Amino acid sequence: MKRLELTIASDYVPSWGIADAMRELFQNALDQEIQCNDNKASWEYDAAAQTVSISNKKSVLTTNSLLLGSTTKSGDPATIGQFGEGYKVATLVLLRNNKPVVFYNYGCREVWRPRFVKSRRFGADILTFFIDTKHPWSSVPDEDLTIKIHNISEDEWNNIIVPTNLHLRADYTVISDTEFGQILDIPGKVFVNGLFVCDYAEYTYSYNFKPGVLRLDRDRKLASDFDLKWLASKMWCVAKGPDVVLQVTKLLEAGAADVQFIADTSIGSLQDISREAYLQFTEAYGSNAVPVSNQDEASKVPDTHRPIVVNETYKRVITSASLYSAPEPIPEPPSISERLTDWLCKYGDELSVEAASELEELIETIK
Repeated sequence: MKRLELTIASDYVPSWGIADAMRELFQNALDQEIQCNDNKASWEYDAAAQTVSISNKKSVLTTNSLLLGSTTKSGDPATIGQFGEGYKVATLVLLRNNKPVVFYNYGCREVWRPRFVKSRRFGADILTFFIDTKHPWSSVPDEDLTIKIHNISEDEWNNIIVPTNLHLRADYTVISDTEFGQILDIPGKVFVNGLFVCDYAEYTYSYNFKPGVLRLDRDRKLASDFDLKWLASKMWCVAKGPDVVLQVTKLLEAGAADVQFIADTSIGSLQDISREAYLQFTEAYGSNAVPVSNQDEASKVPDTHRPIVVNETYKRVITSASLYSAPEPIPEPPSISERLTDWLCKYGDELSVEAASELEELIETIK
């Protein structure tokens, strides 16, 4: 039996829990399927045995995959994993939480059983893989690789693992499937390829981004505030569906983060959205209503029209509609320098040359 020590301390990534570790194993299985269509990923939960099985039809594990940083996915935008840590760190976290993991690596006719071992070299518990090359296979499995995670209770499966994996859930509806991913009818969550990334309370809806669309950190947890708002705005701009335009205009009126940058995108059907936003706005406030975003803009609206204060994005979308016609603004009153210049034109001949010159210098200073 081979024995391979990994120089990873047992307390590595202390913030990770069971959900994070299981996400990595699901992610690896899905990434393998993305890279090879006939390498189908599958999974099941056996409540009686309290075991989760995650499999790939044609995957095999080689010992060099145990090296940190070793990955076949670096630079592949279609996959999530890019850092070469995934299943190693997931295994460590699961073992730390008393969840034994066994890799049935039938493609190499091996069984891998990791556990923590006290290292004499480092004087600490480190992750060690024991590889059985003489396992008595009783039958030929349907999959070349199956990872079994033991001691997963029904409560952990239903309340920790299932909610973080759209592939296991049936409690949501896809509002629209776009080139950037899916818009979901559940509030405030971010997924990538069906796997939970983070909560985002500013969202009205949830988004399941395609791999490579959303930039993530190594922990797959952090995405920039700008990216989340920008990508959601792009999604809504290209979304299709019977009620999509109406939903977008409601988000715009509410000032939702989901559409904060929709007026800055140059894709999709923004004209349809602008038209609907304009029609709803005039229906609510009248045909002489003018959208403004602050009191300064409101003061410039003529008496023939009615200023309505809305958020900046909503205003920009309404005013970009082909149906919208802006009223002539109230002309700005002349400035002090303009008034003095007019006065000098009228009465300059009555002043001495020195006085007129000094007044001209004062006007320039005021300008």
